[in-house]
Amino acid sequence: MKQMIIILIFLINPFNCYPQLLDNALFRIYRAEFILGTVTHLRLDKNNLYSMTISEIDCSLCDHKELSDLIESKGTWIQNKDTILLRSETGKITRFEIINDSLLRPSYPIGYELDSRKDTMFTKIVKNIQLSHMQDFHLIYDTYPNGVARFIIDKYRLMRAEYEIEFRENGTLERLRYYWDNKQTKRIR
Repeated sequence: MKQMIIILIFLINPFNCYPQLLDNALFRIYRAEFILGTVTHLRLDKNNLYSMTISEIDCSLCDHKELSDLIESKGTWIQNKDTILLRSETGKITRFEIINDSLLRPSYPIGYELDSRKDTMFTKIVKNIQLSHMQDFHLIYDTYPNGVARFIIDKYRLMRAEYEIEFRENGTLERLRYYWDNKQTKRIR
């Protein structure tokens, strides 16, 4: 009888079946390696605020102010099942698909105005960007509910040396791993 009641509760209110992305974290930071020639960070806070910022610009001929206007934003976010919707302060909505806890994928390429361009060449460029997964956001920083860092990852950059640092809830070091060319090593090079 108890199991029937639990099943009925889940059937009546289906939103309880889907876990929130930040249930066990104060905030998380995700990084995309190549959005219009920039490395971009997305911070999702427990209080449903977000900020998307450029951390590095790899395009020397690009207008930095224009890149900032296209990519950087702040606002609120909400999770609905396996989708995250970001609503910026200007009212623009960006949609992300949750692949898993450590990978978010934008539904449309960030920084492109899809309504203004309808030609076939632009459409092919947008499809290639989506297929290449260059704008995927990988988890690089996670926290415990009290704000202490859970782990820090630097594995998705185009560098050969990478590391993972994992912490306990009291802030002491749990594990440290080094990688060189995607192979774990005993020391950093």
